[in-house]
Amino acid sequence: MLKIITITIALIGLSCAVPALAQSQNEEGTLNFSMGGGFTIPMNPIARFAGVGGSFLASGGLNLDQHNSIVGQFMWNGLPPTVGAIAQLIGISKSVNLDSLTADYKYRTRFGKTVGAYVIMGGGWYYRNANISRSVFINTATVCQPVYGYYGYTCSDGYVNTVGVSTGTSSFGANGGIGLEFKISKEWKFFMESRYVYAASRAIATQVTPVIFGFEFQ
Repeated sequence: MLKIITITIALIGLSCAVPALAQSQNEEGTLNFSMGGGFTIPMNPIARFAGVGGSFLASGGLNLDQHNSIVGQFMWNGLPPTVGAIAQLIGISKSVNLDSLTADYKYRTRFGKTVGAYVIMGGGWYYRNANISRSVFINTATVCQPVYGYYGYTCSDGYVNTVGVSTGTSSFGANGGIGLEFKISKEWKFFMESRYVYAASRAIATQVTPVIFGFEFQ
């Protein structure tokens, strides 16, 4: 949570500086900045272990022209455990998160002066982490179920290995989505988007659909 707060404060400061830097640019500008939040819907296979959680997005980049942009993005997605997951693995943390840093391409088009749409796609680094209580005893003779791999436990010969407890898995992944934007001033727009995210996380792949609402400076 501290990491998210720090990043948010830094990006808010950047959002105040960007308009001053862009005052002399053309109508489309050359810089863009956006920030928003919403909710994350887990998809199978992790939907068996994770419920609907929150989401946060912050990005900044360059407009190549009135239609094409390149952006770097930070996204946080909350993946709270389901009741079934808690029942299978007593002592797991309720703060399971997916953090990502990606480079994305965005193509925009307009429907008149105030309404527009866009598609966005890209990829980068994804980190799924869960805090596991090391004080919880799991018999090493316990047959390994998918939930153990999802929360970082390893298995050998089909049984749970409690020696090497991992709290996170890093992997490369990709995302793609669509959005609508509504112009509220010369530089500012309100946007809403839905995106599909896939990350090749260890043991069980991560697949989620974040739905984001926010504001963009362009």
